[in-house]
Amino acid sequence: MKRQAGLTLIELMVALALTAVLGILLAALVHGWLTVRERLAEQQNEPGVLEFCLALERRFDSPVLRQVYEQRLPLATRWLDWQAQNQQLLWVAAAAWPQAEGGSRLQRQRLRFEPREQRVLLETSADLYAADKPRWVVRERLERVSEMSILYFQGGSWLAWPSDQPAHPGRGVRLHLQRDGAPYVCTFVLPWGRS
Repeated sequence: MKRQAGLTLIELMVALALTAVLGILLAALVHGWLTVRERLAEQQNEPGVLEFCLALERRFDSPVLRQVYEQRLPLATRWLDWQAQNQQLLWVAAAAWPQAEGGSRLQRQRLRFEPREQRVLLETSADLYAADKPRWVVRERLERVSEMSILYFQGGSWLAWPSDQPAHPGRGVRLHLQRDGAPYVCTFVLPWGRS
């Protein structure tokens, strides 16, 4: 019997087929990895719900009961002013340092939901005594939000914000969001409610 020294044609074809399959699998793996990397890079440029809620928490840490004016008329003095018709929450807070647009440590804060654009905006204005309408500066934005609601904690339970608002909003505020079809809840303990 003679010993075979090389590869048969069938063995060579099987080796080439396995090499081709491994190449296709490797190409699919690299393509998937690059796609995930691109998505992660896009998400890093756009703030997520956690970053937005942390920025909002810093604004809720220092509320101030202060009279504000619009068109030289005094507005109702409330710790937090929920305006359901405009889907916005207004309050005054002390900033960490004076901002460039007025130099005041006390600034108006506005959390506003725009359902048509599907976004929530966190805005500030250093103009407490606006002769016309205050000039708002967008500090944070959260895109792709389809729903937003705000609750407040009083008497041991979370309540929807009524039209006849209490003078004091209680111990906390809760923000419910629907973003990309997923529900999110951010809860904030107000400083005067902490023990």
